[in-house]
Amino acid sequence: MSLLHAESLIAGYGDTEILHGVSLRVQEGEITTIIGPNGAGKSTFLKALMGYLVPSSGRVHFDGEDITRLPAHLRVTRGIAFVPQLDNVFPSLSVEENLKMGGYTLDSAVLSVRVQTQFERFPRLAERRRQRVHTMSGGERQMLALARALMTDPRLLLLDEPTAALSPRIAAEVFEKIQEINTQGRTILIVEQNAELSLRASTTGIVLADGKNAFEGPADTILSDEKIREAYLGTAKS
Repeated sequence: MSLLHAESLIAGYGDTEILHGVSLRVQEGEITTIIGPNGAGKSTFLKALMGYLVPSSGRVHFDGEDITRLPAHLRVTRGIAFVPQLDNVFPSLSVEENLKMGGYTLDSAVLSVRVQTQFERFPRLAERRRQRVHTMSGGERQMLALARALMTDPRLLLLDEPTAALSPRIAAEVFEKIQEINTQGRTILIVEQNAELSLRASTTGIVLADGKNAFEGPADTILSDEKIREAYLGTAKS
């Protein structure tokens, strides 16, 4: 069943059109990865799905509801959470304060339970609950960004470049946590430059190029197809 369905989205900034009719289906319970060259419109697409951009044409449906023109904050109440690549935590606040900001609309009893749930899910964050975020490593900040997004108990997580600027070892740890979150019942849509790592964790892969759909299919097909790898991953199959 498609939890999220975007159809023929056209969107951009001002007079500049970035997306030229992009479509996708995200199946409930799966991890889907969007890859493509720089400037393909991947991050713009996520912003349109989250409601930060209103498409000039096309439709977005979530769980059967047309949310094309629904404001971002109401998409959160429907069960969508977004972790941007940049500015995804509050550096001057502590870990615990960041989590509480993620659940600021919750009543105090629910908020307390949700914070404790995230500390159980991310033990490293529990150890640093009073630490100011600006003193933490990039990997720890990314884990916190994921935990903060989960405070609203979303059904769908939109992740923009979750391993950007991370070492291979830390990137692998982040993806282990993403897969764990997925097995706990959440659907995940990822935009990722580390295509190999993300596709290996995914069921479906989507390739965008020049603001258009270039390919969509099983992630393992992308990983095994020589022409797709050479065109969009930059490597032949090893």
